[in-house]
Amino acid sequence: MSTAITRTLSRFRGDTAGAAVVEFAIVANVFIAFVMGIVYVAIMLFNNASLNWAVADAARLASINPAATQSDIAAVINTRLSSFGLSNANVQFAISTLNGLQTAHIGANYQQSYTIPFVSTFHLTFNSDAYVPVGS
Repeated sequence: MSTAITRTLSRFRGDTAGAAVVEFAIVANVFIAFVMGIVYVAIMLFNNASLNWAVADAARLASINPAATQSDIAAVINTRLSSFGLSNANVQFAISTLNGLQTAHIGANYQQSYTIPFVSTFHLTFNSDAYVPVGS
């Protein structure tokens, strides 16, 4: 009986037809999780860059138009964000005098939620600030 078992085992040892499928099943979960992580980080970086770009557009408006108001600045930022499919930001706009020069401070932030399947949901707040001389 031991020779029959030995012959059967020797036949299985040489058969590698399903080895690739088994190896892929072991590695696939880690690979898919890694790719999803890269995609989520890319989305977060895009959202942060979009907010920075929107605040930079508003800073250009404030620097060339001394009559710009809070609503003008907020409209520029939220229009830019909506063109990227993002939610509206909370916008702060203030003009102060620093060393005899009128300076505008523009701040914007918004919160975004991300849901990772089988893990959890987390919330990130994106912030951006700009200081520019007014009317230069």
